[in-house]
Parts: sequence; C-alpha cells; structure tokens
Amino acid sequence: MFFSATITSRSSTSIISRLSQIKAQHASKPHVLLFALSSPTPSDSSKSELSALVDTLLTFSSSSESVGCLSAPLIPGSISCSIALFDPQNVVTFRSTIAGKEKVQVGRWHALRKRYDTIQHGENMELDTMEKALSNGGPVDWDNLWKAKTKETRGLLPRGLTSYLNSPTRANGESSVLYFSDLSPEGLSSSIPEAFPRANQLGLLASSTPFVTGRPVTLFHNQEIYDTGAVGVAFENSKPMGFALPRDVEPLGEALSVTDSEGNLINTLNSSNPTQLLLSCIRAAGIDAASYETEFLLGVLPRTGSLSYQLHAITAGDPSRGTLSLNAQTMAPVVGSRVQFYHRIRKPETSSLLSPGSSMSFTVVSPEHSSSERSELVLENRFVAASDNGFVLGRTGETPWSCIVPGCVSQIK
Repeated sequence: MFFSATITSRSSTSIISRLSQIKAQHASKPHVLLFALSSPTPSDSSKSELSALVDTLLTFSSSSESVGCLSAPLIPGSISCSIALFDPQNVVTFRSTIAGKEKVQVGRWHALRKRYDTIQHGENMELDTMEKALSNGGPVDWDNLWKAKTKETRGLLPRGLTSYLNSPTRANGESSVLYFSDLSPEGLSSSIPEAFPRANQLGLLASSTPFVTGRPVTLFHNQEIYDTGAVGVAFENSKPMGFALPRDVEPLGEALSVTDSEGNLINTLNSSNPTQLLLSCIRAAGIDAASYETEFLLGVLPRTGSLSYQLHAITAGDPSRGTLSLNAQTMAPVVGSRVQFYHRIRKPETSSLLSPGSSMSFTVVSPEHSSSERSELVLENRFVAASDNGFVLGRTGETPWSCIVPGCVSQIK
C-alpha cells in the first residue's frame, strides 16, 4: 500500500473535491483501489449525492482494478470515505461466491447436536443421508459434517486468490486477505485458513443498504455491483493483525475456564452454571442488570496474560439450564479456553479511531452511536472503515470469529 486516506465530511462535494486532488496526484501511477464509502444522510438529494460519489470512485482510473463497499459513517451525520492504493505487482483482487451459513433456527441445532454428538459418520455424508438419519433417530457426527462442508467449499476459493497465495514466492511467507462481505461470510472465512494456514484475514461485513440502494448490502468489484458474496484483496504482509477492546468495557469477576461448549453456546464454566456465575458477578458489582443501557460481554484470554484477544456479545442466558448464548455468527470458545466477563454502558466512542497513525482498521459502530460536533476530518495514511454489522478476524492459527461489539477495532499496522 503506497497511499491511504480517510475523509469525513457533511458535504459530498467536499469529499469529491478531495478525491479529485488525490486522483491528480496518484491516478497516473499503476494501482489497485480499495474503498469504503458511507451513504449520505437521507434527504431529497442523498441518492444523487451517493451516485456522484460512487461514480467518482469507480472512475478513479479506468485502467485499474477496484474493490469497495458501502459502509457505516465514522462520525454520525457525516459521509465517510476511506481509500487505499496498492501496487498491482503486490496485490490481487478477488470476488467470492462461496455460500455462508443460513440463518440459525434457534433451539433446533442445539437439540439435534446434543442428541447425536457421540457417534462417528463419514465426512462425505450427503444432505439426504443426514436428513434420513435425523428422521429415523439415527446418529450424526456434527463435527465431521462441518469439516466435510469446509473441505467442499475450499475448492471454491476464487482462482485468482488461490493462484496468488500458492505462488512459489509467497507459499512460505505470510499474507493478509482483506475483504468486504455480505452477512454470511462463513464459507469464505473458514476456507481461507483450511487452504492457507499462514494467511491472516480481516473482513468487514458491509453495512445493510435495503433503504439506500435496494440491496441487502452493496459491494463493488471493478465496474460491477453485487449484493451477495464477498470482494477483497490479498497482499504480502508479515505484520500481525491487532485487536483492541473498547475503552469503556470493565471486567466482571475473575478469569474462568470453559468446561463445556458447542456451537455458539457455553454450557459450563469451571464445571458450573455459567449464567448463575454471571449473575453472581453482576450482584457483587451492584450492577442493574435490567437496564437497557447495560451490556454484558465475554472475552477470550490468552493462556498467560489478562488482555482479551476476542470479545463476544452475550445475547441470552438461562438461569435454570445455565447455558449462555453468544452472537449467532460466533462459535463459542473451545473447552479449556480462559474467558472473562465484561460489562459496559452502551456509549461507544469513535474518537480513538480517528487519532493519527498508520494502519488499516475495521471497526463496529452502533446504529445509535452518539452525535459529534466534528464536521470534516482528513486522516492521511489511515484507512478506517466501519459497519454496524461487525467484522471477521482470523489470525494465523486462530479459528476465524465475528465481532459485533461496538467500539472493537481490528487493524493492520
């Protein structure tokens, strides 16, 4: 990456003017363009403003490739536009159509897996075989079934991405895969580490745009517009991807060990009822658990140390059965993981994202995040993109996971 900038302004004309200046300085040099653009605040002119912004980005250079999406604003009431320019010799663009998970049917997955999780089945089990086993009360090995599905999708990785990561000059090095996705990224996110264990990945789930463009999400690859799948870039990068907790989260209680988990559910912590453990921590801290403004979270800790490297939203808890449910797109930490409860008041800030520095950052914003007096800001050497749908992070050796907690940030230095 030889250039990046993040621009926020209440005026689409101002952003277009900035983009024209950048184009005059850099467009003549061969490049690949990466961009994230938030739509203008709804008004009589917002559709024409958005069209002008998109046209400016897609015609940045007629001979260059581009990858982008519609994202969320970094400053409420303003338009955010982040761009990055890569040397085409060191990067490849791709478009993925690998299907992700269907929407979870609450309770069904948990009940069926509990019943059949101890018996072995073949990895190439077809769907009709699985359904027959379920209808007859037969056994299903869910772990092998999911692994088989991953192996099926691995071959569907975009050819350009596969060729790039398999090339002799990169086979033994570390690469980063950066992408914008629809709301079901699991097919792509799980296939990348299976095929390329040394590749890091960071994916932004594009903001929902049904009332903006008429599409569930809006993705761009060259001159094409998509509303499913993913678009992205891959490039050489030996630097690790970082993850930062929101500044306003506070730990609750002591570190605990996961002793039973499945899917997105935690069944026991320290061999005890996890919901009751959370309630005990809440009572001890004097927190009003009934307040809408209070948010409870679960962090995953390294084997040594106290700073969480993952943070998940707790979406439900059953005091009698004890099960804690995490956000549906996340697999619960595996047995043996060290975890920590957190809480906070729902007042996420974005100011830390907009401080000087040199990085590419994806963050989660809340649809209700508070207003700001700042009307225009330009950050050189920063690519900062936000979404209210979250991001996916997968570092070397880590199972990819999704984060939907407002204020969390993942970045490439």
